[in-house]
Amino acid sequence: MERTIGDDTYWLCRLLHDNLQLPVRLLRNDHTVEAVFDSEQARHPLDPDSMTVLAGIFADDSLCDKPCYSKWNGFDQYVWLRFGESCGRIGAIVIGPATSSIVTDKMLEGFLYDNSISGIHLDSLREYYRQLPVRYQKSMLHAGTLLYYLVYRQPIDVTEVIDCSVPFHRLIGMNEVLERSLTDRRLNLNFHHHLNAVRMLMQCVKEGRKEEIVRYYDLIPRENAGVLSRRSQIRNEKNLAICVVTHAMQAAIDGGLYREVAFTASDLWIQHIEDLHYVEEVAKAIQEVLFDFAERVSRQRVSRCSKPVAVCQNYIFNRIYEPIKLTELAEEAGVHPAYLSKLFKQETGMTVSEYIHRQKVEEAKKMLDLTNESPLEVASLLNFHDQSHFTKVFKKYAGITPKQYKDRAV
Repeated sequence: MERTIGDDTYWLCRLLHDNLQLPVRLLRNDHTVEAVFDSEQARHPLDPDSMTVLAGIFADDSLCDKPCYSKWNGFDQYVWLRFGESCGRIGAIVIGPATSSIVTDKMLEGFLYDNSISGIHLDSLREYYRQLPVRYQKSMLHAGTLLYYLVYRQPIDVTEVIDCSVPFHRLIGMNEVLERSLTDRRLNLNFHHHLNAVRMLMQCVKEGRKEEIVRYYDLIPRENAGVLSRRSQIRNEKNLAICVVTHAMQAAIDGGLYREVAFTASDLWIQHIEDLHYVEEVAKAIQEVLFDFAERVSRQRVSRCSKPVAVCQNYIFNRIYEPIKLTELAEEAGVHPAYLSKLFKQETGMTVSEYIHRQKVEEAKKMLDLTNESPLEVASLLNFHDQSHFTKVFKKYAGITPKQYKDRAV
């Protein structure tokens, strides 16, 4: 039988409120409020009954038994834990709302403009946001890890809270003002002020320290962010996001990521950002950009070699479709061919020729998976002597022939 919310849960919520100094609410599964732990519960002028927030918490894509983080209107931060059947409880615990920085008139005006909302709401919105506590996003994420530990007595990493984040969706049948007022996260990064925090953030990307990104992500207040579009909030956020992609790409290259990989990833991220429609989607994308580049650098560093070998690996990567000679590699690395052969074998466990063949086979797999090219055409594109030689090398490293690999993929 399902257990209702008991005294232990009330005590837990009271403990969270007293220590975090944030609003905490207990919710039932029918979206009604069981209890509120807050001295003065502020009501949002556009959603006084928190209908959108409650619907978002109990939406189908809102995970059970995992702490979730989200924003509504781009400013209001929430963390919640929705209980599943396995927990023996019903409902959810919600921490928030709080803002990640002081919400200025300029930010509110941009929000009203983007959503075609009358400026008559500016005063009430300004008063509402003056009442909310200000907490960095990192603090809210850590509140989620604390909530999870208090309920389940198990630790959880802050990045898992980010991964569980879901946007609040529009409600069907809401009044016109509220329907048009829904926007999502705002970007916390600022390249005009607090340059030390920005440098530390990019240093995390450069060093492949994904887990440290959250630590610096909130140190740059949004109210001072650069203005790259005077009239549209979403265009401004996209422009700032593209700046972040560019900086992260360069940081990743400085950290050892292959240039072509970095440039290609950058192009794809910018295209993705341009296709987004809401501010929260842009903010979520920018976190994913930073995590993605940091993770790529981290994977690259696992096999970090000496500079001559690293130069050769990068050269081979960029010219995988060309014939590659040892003398060319040695010249590129600035060492004698004999020395390079010995060093390469010592650090990678294989000869230069074996390494090139292995990389060509990996590229051949991608072509067979993703294109309509035949094994013969792939062999020609990758500059193998003939199809027989290609088949022999492919089978050595893949365990099956190119034709068998292609047929299996189909």
